[in-house]
Amino acid sequence: MSRRTLPAVLLVLVAGLTFWPTPATAQRGPVAITVWFPLPTGGPLKEAMDDLVGRFNGARTDIKVSLELTGDYWQNYQKLQTAIVAGNPPDAAMMELMQIPEFAGAGVLVPLDDLARQADFNFGDVAKALLGNSYWNGKLYAIPWQRSTTMMYYNIDAFKQAGLPEFSPPPTWDELRRIGPKLVVRQGDQVMRYAIEGNFNHDWLFEGLVYSFGGKVVSDDGKKALFNEAPAVRALTTLRDLAKKDRILYVNPNFAQIVENFVAGRSAMIVHSSFALALITNNARFRWSVAPIPGGPAGPVHNAGGGNFVLFARTTPERQRAAWEFIKWMTSPANTAFYSMRSGYLPVRTSAMTNPVLTDHFRKYPMAKKSIEISLQYGRGRMVVQNVEKGVRQFLVPALEAVLLGNADPQQALNDAAAKANAELGK
Repeated sequence: MSRRTLPAVLLVLVAGLTFWPTPATAQRGPVAITVWFPLPTGGPLKEAMDDLVGRFNGARTDIKVSLELTGDYWQNYQKLQTAIVAGNPPDAAMMELMQIPEFAGAGVLVPLDDLARQADFNFGDVAKALLGNSYWNGKLYAIPWQRSTTMMYYNIDAFKQAGLPEFSPPPTWDELRRIGPKLVVRQGDQVMRYAIEGNFNHDWLFEGLVYSFGGKVVSDDGKKALFNEAPAVRALTTLRDLAKKDRILYVNPNFAQIVENFVAGRSAMIVHSSFALALITNNARFRWSVAPIPGGPAGPVHNAGGGNFVLFARTTPERQRAAWEFIKWMTSPANTAFYSMRSGYLPVRTSAMTNPVLTDHFRKYPMAKKSIEISLQYGRGRMVVQNVEKGVRQFLVPALEAVLLGNADPQQALNDAAAKANAELGK
């Protein structure tokens, strides 16, 4: 795909990046850098990030980090585009992993291969399961940080009440169809508790299901939509039938509400994000556990999610070096262990699993360890498309909604969406 995926004015700026001037004199005092981070203005994630940034600034006299919160991933994406066009991007940012190819392809990110190969970074310790969306055209552009996968949670007490084995969540979608009616609670025609709930009208959950059925959403080169081929159609038909014919699946477009419904007992199982572990731990008043998502013919697949750290090219070399020092410090085994413990996100280094901070946390909360192990065993990187918003999501998501929230035919809806996507991907 060409660089036409970004605004033309942005490309004019990109063309001049190689000639960005180096300051003639050394900067006095600490190097001040700005890091953009997609987070809400409060809550445990912000508290954990404030703690880490505060400790970094306290330990370094040569670098001063200012963390700016930019809302959700989409708001962060829009603000980054605006800042780059204006010529004043941050020094570093956390970016949703699906957006990395667009910015890397436009040349606004710093390749990290040489930096990551430095001995003090120990790149071999970074969890390989989380690196799938860090590359573009063979170059490393991002370091994993706030990472998750899809995850299934189930209410053990609900299984017991339904006369089902307490610790036997369905391993396949066929088994879910068999046991699901026993978990549903109805009052007349109204469903008071669904067997399972999830945001399946979004591409994140659906993509994992397509892989589980043996298919792909796009070709390996990112230039052709494949989500109208037989595996994807079977996956979507399965979801439609569970939701509309069997009435055991609740397709909920409100992602945040899904955890609330599970905690309130309105769903016996949910498919959500692994980061929801902390929310459920703090709020559920029943016995629960985590499990692999029901699998199709290719077995369970837990789709990768979250954000990675990137460096922006349109800053001075001095500030780029300072930003890399911050990223290197943040992703150390001790700090990723701390953030995983506080946030519920995955540790991004293999050695973090034996860090005392996490091992002590695992003794208190064994479900946290089980969730991480499931994520690393069944986790899979996402599709790589230079502009996923423009080339895939704007067509695929409405098709999923038309089928799962409306009455469209799966094959026809996916055919129509794929034709539109291919017209865009082929540019």
